[in-house]
Amino acid sequence: MSQNLLLPKADSASMRACCLLKDVHLGFRFVRYQCFPWFVLMIAPLKLLFASEVERIHEQVRYLNAIARIDFVSVYGLLNELLW
Repeated sequence: MSQNLLLPKADSASMRACCLLKDVHLGFRFVRYQCFPWFVLMIAPLKLLFASEVERIHEQVRYLNAIARIDFVSVYGLLNELLW
């Protein structure tokens, strides 16, 4: 009972807003994690065109790492489901 007196009383609207922000943040992180390799595959070739020697090697490594992170079996399964 004494512990309840020490905590500030929060209204339900601010609690809902806080929970909504946490949920949106988690959703954004999940989408970013799932889409990250695809974004690199789109951006890295453009950066390769304008990069110097060291930057070019760095971008090539990023591009190959992105290709390695993509699960092509699931992509093939999705395409198979879309076609049939």
